[in-house]
Amino acid sequence: MRYFEEYCEVHLEPNIAPFTWVFRSDEKICIRFGISLSKDPDCGQIAYELNDGQGYCDSGRITAHTEGIVENGFKMFSLTLPPISSGGGYRYSLGYVDMFGSEHTSVRSRFLLVCDTSPRSMAEIQSVFLGFVNNQPLYGPIPQVEMTSSPPDWGARLFYSIIIDRFARSDNSDRIDLGAVRYNPSDPYASHGGTIRGVTDQIQYLKSLGIRAIILSPVYVNAADGYHGYHPIHLLMVDPRLGTLMCLRELVAKAHEADIAVILDVVNNHITDSINWEHYGGPTGGEFKYLQGDDTTVMPFPVEARNTSLFHGPEYTDMVNQRLFGFLEDWRTETSYVRELLINHLKYWIAETDIDGFRYDSARHVGLDFWKPCVEEISRYTTYLGKKQFLQIAEHAGSTHEELIAYNDAKFSNIIDYPTYYTAIKYSLADQSWLGGLADYFCGFLAPSHSYYAGWRNNIMFLENQDTTRIFHEFLSRIPSQDDARVYLHFALACLILGPQIPSIYQGTEQEFSGALGMHQREDTGEWIGHDCYVREDMFENPACVWQFGPINRKSFQPYNKNHPTFILIQQLAEIRFQNKLIQSGTRTLLSSRKNGLWCVLIHSMAFDQPLFIAMNLGPRPVFEQALKIPNLYGEFSGVDLLIATSGGAFHLVEGGMRIRLAPFTFVLGRLLRDDNKS
Repeated sequence: MRYFEEYCEVHLEPNIAPFTWVFRSDEKICIRFGISLSKDPDCGQIAYELNDGQGYCDSGRITAHTEGIVENGFKMFSLTLPPISSGGGYRYSLGYVDMFGSEHTSVRSRFLLVCDTSPRSMAEIQSVFLGFVNNQPLYGPIPQVEMTSSPPDWGARLFYSIIIDRFARSDNSDRIDLGAVRYNPSDPYASHGGTIRGVTDQIQYLKSLGIRAIILSPVYVNAADGYHGYHPIHLLMVDPRLGTLMCLRELVAKAHEADIAVILDVVNNHITDSINWEHYGGPTGGEFKYLQGDDTTVMPFPVEARNTSLFHGPEYTDMVNQRLFGFLEDWRTETSYVRELLINHLKYWIAETDIDGFRYDSARHVGLDFWKPCVEEISRYTTYLGKKQFLQIAEHAGSTHEELIAYNDAKFSNIIDYPTYYTAIKYSLADQSWLGGLADYFCGFLAPSHSYYAGWRNNIMFLENQDTTRIFHEFLSRIPSQDDARVYLHFALACLILGPQIPSIYQGTEQEFSGALGMHQREDTGEWIGHDCYVREDMFENPACVWQFGPINRKSFQPYNKNHPTFILIQQLAEIRFQNKLIQSGTRTLLSSRKNGLWCVLIHSMAFDQPLFIAMNLGPRPVFEQALKIPNLYGEFSGVDLLIATSGGAFHLVEGGMRIRLAPFTFVLGRLLRDDNKS
C-alpha cells in the first residue's frame, strides 16, 4: 500500500493500476484506493481525462464502489474504468466526496495506456528458427509486414534528421497528453505535439527537398521529461503521444513509395531514471523507485527489465558502465542476458515496421562486447529478410578519429563523424580560418591516416544536429547581415552535400534556423547549466514557446516554405549528388590554391569520362582568372556544363585553360565535356 496526502493506493498487485500501466482493450482497468477516515469520506471518486487516440476526448468523475473495509484507518474503494479502444489512454487522480458533499481531488495524477499491438514481455515476441545464415542458425520474429530490400545507393542519398515531437503536427488526430510526457507547447522541455503522422504528412515536402533517407528520433514510450525520445520506459511500444505502431508502418510505407529510406534511432545504453541505488540511500542492490512509493515513476517494460541487477549503479564511473549524465540507468550490456534482450528488441522493430536501418544512440557508452555480437546478429537477420545493406549507424561523439576507429571491431556500416565535424566546422570557425576547414573537408584532406572499418567515406557528415549550435548561427554571429551570412551558409552546404562522405542535414537547416546552445543560471543555486532550447526548435508554428532569453520560434520563413534560396539550393545539391556517382567514388585533386582565395578542384576517375571541375573563392574579394590550365594528364576538353553556383559566379573553357569569375565565398561546380575528336 502506498500512502500520500489523505489517500492510500494499492500499487503492487500485478493486474491493478498503477503497477500495470499498459492494458489490452479487452482487459479490465481496475483501481483500488483508500481515503483517510479523518476526512469523513462518503464515497470515493476518480477524476479522469480520456483520449481514445481517434480524436475523441472526455473528462469527468467516476464514483467508486465502497468495499466496506477499513485498512490502517483508511476507508477502501475500488472501480473499473470504462473500456476504450487500443491506442488510447487515461490520466486520472484519486478523489472523494466528504460527508458535507464537498468534492476533493488529489494533486497527483497517473496515466494508463491501452495497446493491443505492443508486447509487454519479450516472451510475447515469437522467435522461430529461420534457417542458417553465414553457417550459423538464425532465430527471430517473422516479419509482420512486407519487407523492402535495402537501397543500393546509400552514398548518393541526402539524409535528414528528425525529432518527431518538433517536426510536424498531424491535422487529423489530437494525441496530446497521451502517456507520461508532459504536453506544454510553451515549455521548451515539454512535448509540443509533433506526431509520426505529422512526418507522414510531410513526406512530399521532404521529397521535394531532395531527401532520400530520414533518421527518426526514438519512438519508445518515454518518461515525463523525454519529449525527444531518449528516456525510454517501454522498449516495445510506440509512445501514444507520437502515434501507434500502425502509424509508424504507414510512415515507412509512404516514405518507401517516395524512395525515402527510414532509419530509426534506438537506445541500447540506458532507460530512464528508475532506480534508487544504495549510494543514494536505497537498499543494497538498489530498488525501483516505483516500488518505494515514488509516484512520478513507473515500472519499465518489457517485464524482463524489472530487475535492478541488469543495470550498473553509480559506483561505476568509466565511460562505458556509468549512468549516462549521472541519472539514466545503464544496462549491463556485458551480460549475455541483457545482450539477448536488447538484440531481440531490435529485431522486433525491424519485423514490425520494415525500417531500413538503425542509428545507435550513445554508441561510445556501450562496450564492444555488446556491439560485436549485436551488429553481427542484426546483419544476419536483415540479410535473411532481404535487407542486405541494412544500415547500422553508430552515434559515437568522440572528438578524435582514434576514439571512433577503436570501435572498428564492431563493424558498424557507418559512424557519425564527430571528429571531422570538429575539425571542419567547430575548430576552423573558432580560429578565424573561416571556410578553410570546409574546403579541406570537400577536398578529402581531413580523412584520417588510419582506416575505419567501412571506410571514412561511409561515415555520416553533418554541419549541425540536435546537440550542436546551428551553422547559420555561427555565420550570423560573425556577419550580422542575414543576406551576407547566407552566402557562407550556401558555401558550407555545397561542401557538405557534394563532399566525400554521406551528407546529413538536421530539420530546420533548409529553413535557415539559427539557434545556439546556451547557458542559464539556476535561481535556487546559482549554478550555470547548459541548455539546448534553441537547437530543438519547432518546424511548425508555435509562438507560445519561450525561454528565459526570448521566443524559441523566430522564423525567417513560413513553416515548410519551398520557395526561398536555401531550400532551393539544397534541392539542387541533393539532385546533383544523386545523379553523379563520381561525387561518391571519384578522386579529389586540388589543382591550385591561390593567395587571392581561389581553389580549383577536380573530381575524376578512370571509370568516368567527364570529370567534375570545382572553383571556390575563399576570399573576401571577387576573383577573375583569365586562364587556369588543367593538366593534360586528365585529358582534353571541349566545353563545360555548369551545374551549380552558390552566390554568383561562373567559369568556361577558353583557349589555354579555364576562365573563372567568382564572387566572394562562392562555390561553383561543372562537368567537363571531353573532346571526342582528340585522343
